[in-house]
Amino acid sequence: MLGLMKTTFLACISALLLAAVVIHPSTVRAASESPSELLEKGIYNQETKGDLDSAIAIYQQLVAEANVNQSLAAQAQFRLGQCLLKKNRTTEATGAFEKLIHDFPNEKELVAKAREYLPGKFVLGPVPWVDGERLQINMTLPTGGDIGVAEYRADLVQNANGRKIWRVGARLMAGPQSVSSVDADAETFLPLTSHWKHSMLGEVSAVYRPGEVEIKRVGSTQPTTTPIEGTVMDNEEAMYAMRRLPLQVGYKTALPIISTLGGGNLISIGLEVLAKETVEVPAGKFDCFKVHLGLVNQDFWFSDDAHRYLVKFEAGPVTAQLVSITQRKAGEPVPFHDGELGISFTAPADWVIWRAKNGQPEKQELIRMLDPEADTDDGGVRLFATDSLSVAAQQSARAWANAELQKNKNVKLRADSWSNYTIDGRQGVGCIVEYTERGKSQVQFLVHVLGQKNSELFVLTCAPEKFDALKVAFDSILASYRTK
Repeated sequence: MLGLMKTTFLACISALLLAAVVIHPSTVRAASESPSELLEKGIYNQETKGDLDSAIAIYQQLVAEANVNQSLAAQAQFRLGQCLLKKNRTTEATGAFEKLIHDFPNEKELVAKAREYLPGKFVLGPVPWVDGERLQINMTLPTGGDIGVAEYRADLVQNANGRKIWRVGARLMAGPQSVSSVDADAETFLPLTSHWKHSMLGEVSAVYRPGEVEIKRVGSTQPTTTPIEGTVMDNEEAMYAMRRLPLQVGYKTALPIISTLGGGNLISIGLEVLAKETVEVPAGKFDCFKVHLGLVNQDFWFSDDAHRYLVKFEAGPVTAQLVSITQRKAGEPVPFHDGELGISFTAPADWVIWRAKNGQPEKQELIRMLDPEADTDDGGVRLFATDSLSVAAQQSARAWANAELQKNKNVKLRADSWSNYTIDGRQGVGCIVEYTERGKSQVQFLVHVLGQKNSELFVLTCAPEKFDALKVAFDSILASYRTK
C-alpha cells in the first residue's frame, strides 16, 4: 500500500495537547446574573464568607468566558491568584499571576500588583555540562506508544567575531519536526542569536541587542523588533538555564522567556522545586529534583549531581525519559548499534538515530534517521520479517519494489532512477519517486533489500531542492549498514 511510500510509512504520531475547563454545577450563573454581579459574588465569597473554593470557581468561570470584558476578567484573574495563594497552592498562584501579566498587559495597575507576588530574579550557577554533550530523550504516550525523540546539544564554539559562546539547542521529532540553536555568551549565558525551524510553525532567526530583540521570520519581508528589559532567556536555551539554577526543595524563581517562534513575546514562567525523587529511566537510576513550571503546567526532573542532567519531563499526555548521555567532538560521525536487532551503521555528524520500540506492526521494526537541519520529511529503515511479505514480493528485491509501486498510481517514478545496491553483502534495488502531498512537492528515495529471514526498506523523503545533498549523506549510511 502507498503507506509504505508516503511520509506515513515511517509513521510518527502527532500529539495534540488538549485542555478542558470543567465548571462545577454550583458555579453556573443564573440567567439574571451579569459578569459584574458574578464578580461581586466572588469577592463576597472570598472576603466575607471565606469560601475560597467557591470564589475560585467563580473567578475561573469569569476568566474562561469570552464575552467578559478585559478589565473585569483581569480582576478575576488577579483575585484567583490571591485565593490560590491563601490555600497554599503557591505554584498555581504563581501561574495565575503570570497569566494575568501575559494575557492582560494593558491592565497596568493589576499587572504591577501581580509582579509583586512573583519570585525574585534567578541567578545562574556554574555550567554543569561538558563541551559536546548530547542527551537523547524518548517520548511516549500514556499507552506506552513511542511518539518521538529529542536530542539536546551543547557545544563550546567561537562565533564569526571570535567570541566564545555556548551553542545549545535541540533536534526534536514528535509528529512535527524541529531544530533549534541559541548562541549564548559563554560567561553570562545571555542570548546573542537564535534560530528555530519547525515543520508546522515556520522558521525564525533572532538577533539580541541591548534593550531589544530583532526577529525575522522566513517568508516575511520585514523583521520585527521587540523591546526587552533586564535579563531574558531565549526559549530554546531555557532547559539549559534551568540546569544552572541553585535547585533545592522549596526554591522558587521566575524564568523571563522570549519565544521567538511565538512572535517575540516576553513570558515570565514561575518555577518551583517541589520535591526530591528517585527516578529510573533507560539511562539509569537518578536522584532528582522535581521542578514545576506554573504557566505551562509542566514538570521536569533534574539529576541531583554535578551534571544536572534532564532525566525526565511531563508535558500534557507526553512523558519523556533520558535514554543516553554521550559526548561528541565537532564533525564526529554518529555510530548506532542495536544488539537486540543485530544492526549497526554510522551516520554523518549530528544526525539523530532513534528506534521506535513500542506500537509497531507485528513482525516490523522501525529506526528513524533524522538529519541535523530537519530537512527530511521522513527517513530511516523499516525491518520486515521476510515471511510477512507477499509471495510475489519474496521473489526478489525488484519484485518487492514493483509490487509496492503498483499499489498506488499517484507517484511518478523518475525515469532511469533504478539502481542496484549491495547492502551488507545482499543485493538490493533503489528507485526515486515524486509525488505531491497536501500541496507540497516531495521526492522519495526507496531501497528494498531482501533477506532470507529479515528484509529492509530504506526511505528518504524531502523537498526536491534538498534531495541531492541528503541522498549523499543517506548513501553513506547505507554503505555502513551491517547485520550480525
